[in-house]
Amino acid sequence: MTTKGVLAIDIGGTKIALAAIDLAGHWLAQTKFVIAGLDGGAIVTQLLAVSQQLVSQAQLTVTGIGVSTIGVVDGEHLKLVPTIKGWDHVNLKAALQRQFTQIPVWIENDVKAATYAEVLDGALKGTTAGLYLNLGTGIATGLSLGDQVIRGSHGAAGEVGYLLTSTSDAGFATGHAPFEEATGGQAIGRQLTALVGSPYSAKDMWSNSELPQVVQRFKTQLLASWAFNLANLCITWDPAVVAIGGGMEAAYDQIAPTLTAQLAQSVPFPPVLKRAYYQQNSSLNGIALLALRSVTT
Repeated sequence: MTTKGVLAIDIGGTKIALAAIDLAGHWLAQTKFVIAGLDGGAIVTQLLAVSQQLVSQAQLTVTGIGVSTIGVVDGEHLKLVPTIKGWDHVNLKAALQRQFTQIPVWIENDVKAATYAEVLDGALKGTTAGLYLNLGTGIATGLSLGDQVIRGSHGAAGEVGYLLTSTSDAGFATGHAPFEEATGGQAIGRQLTALVGSPYSAKDMWSNSELPQVVQRFKTQLLASWAFNLANLCITWDPAVVAIGGGMEAAYDQIAPTLTAQLAQSVPFPPVLKRAYYQQNSSLNGIALLALRSVTT
């Protein structure tokens, strides 16, 4: 006997996670596999095989498929995914629909999917307008309006990693994402390693209570940069709540005071700052909730 439900897929830079979920929201089975070093075509082939295995294991009758992914979702293709060779030439939706015929497929950017998780069942639920700030390897935001996440004209709304940090910045046209290159998780590690003279990661900075003076100065400047840019975003978008997510959300208690103070000082109607409700598998949960909403309404 099979159970009706959805297949949720989250495509990251190095791995893909999948979950089979019934219409009541119960997770029946889940799995993941590594994609590091594979090109787009090889990833699709493996994804289809693993998807079929998971569906069979869960005895799931698929009524919808939700996919969250790194990169920008623009029409039928994924863009700005430099870590996966040939990914911008893959029509993932068509590939899934060839295997799961007559089944609707929804594809969304990973941070927008995580934003949906907070909008539908988390810190942004019930807000007129909200903002999800992803502080992780990459830096990005999701902008919510009611129960929808804003996509923009090309699916790139909220891609704040491309914000300029000064008038002299080399921007997108030259292959750069200035704000992410200055304040993303990998960038933090590179800068700290250069300052300290030995390997030093963002995790080291957040987890150690006693920091070298040079690291403490860097941390103070980093928090000030996040706070400055978040305040400008909130002045522009006027959210009621800002949810902090991503890998560095674990350091929320260290991050929140600086951000809260800047919001109170600079934003005419300061939003409430909250820790994201979904601290694990946020994108997978988000795309699952979005797919479930789509097939049950």
